[in-house]
Amino acid sequence: MKAFLLSCSVFSALVLSSAVSVACAQDPGMMAAQQAMDAAQQANQQAMQASQQASQQAMQDAQNAAQNQAPAVAMTRAPKFSSGSGKLTTGTLVRITSPSHYATIYYTTDGWSPTTKSKKYTGPVKISHDTVLQAMAIAPNMTHSVIARAEYTVPGSSPVLPATLSTDGVLRAGTKLRLVTATQVNSKAVQVGDRLPLQLDQDIMAGDKVILAKGTTVDALVTQADPPGHAGIPGDIVFEVNALAANGITISVLGGETMEGPNHLKRTVGLLMIPGIGPATLLAHGDQAVIKPGMTFCVTVQTDTPLLATAAAAGTGSR
Repeated sequence: MKAFLLSCSVFSALVLSSAVSVACAQDPGMMAAQQAMDAAQQANQQAMQASQQASQQAMQDAQNAAQNQAPAVAMTRAPKFSSGSGKLTTGTLVRITSPSHYATIYYTTDGWSPTTKSKKYTGPVKISHDTVLQAMAIAPNMTHSVIARAEYTVPGSSPVLPATLSTDGVLRAGTKLRLVTATQVNSKAVQVGDRLPLQLDQDIMAGDKVILAKGTTVDALVTQADPPGHAGIPGDIVFEVNALAANGITISVLGGETMEGPNHLKRTVGLLMIPGIGPATLLAHGDQAVIKPGMTFCVTVQTDTPLLATAAAAGTGSR
């Protein structure tokens, strides 16, 4: 009897389900709703698939870019001086060290920015007069450091004055000639290819005759000029001198200098640690490079150059 009642219940449920299905199939509104639900599910699945494909493509592009990009190169740490800026007694020895292992240090004492063409540090630098000491370091497989700078004053010292250059009538190869800047130049205004006016800073004589007088104009050529960049990167100016021409004489010379503006790398790195302010410092520019009038440097004569014959032809006489 119980089995008969259970069979009747199952049969009734099947009949009811079939009736509902038939009713649904015959109701146009419910059919439209079901179709809309199916379409929405299908669109959602397609959107998810498209999103996954885009994400996978973005990851692949990033991996390809990382593989094609040159690896980052570490920067050599800045040199340190045994004496900071300030007053020193004449003859004080200043030592320069680099925190980076196996780094080579280059330095200048005349206000120009050091490069790998500057004097290599091999021992203490003697400070005997007012001096601007600047140094940079470069370690293997690293970029060069920022420039370290110290200004020293030596009470009672006198500036180094250029000596008159005396010759036997021939200016010999290897002779150093001292030049001086004549105007102020700013990296904001100068461009590659511009002429930079200089002057000879000493008399060049043959016997008792002044062949080329102090103040003779010399042209330098600007070979690099960059304005300041973001993150405190300074501007720079690079120039070279290839010839000195005056009074019918052309002297082949080789020399030039580099000037960088003050760098603010330490300040930028420090400000980056301040929430809300740090990221904005990456947009801040460094300082302009400025070459001031009166800055001296030397060029080297490249070939033996006769002075007397050319000077006589040009009508140069004695003082």
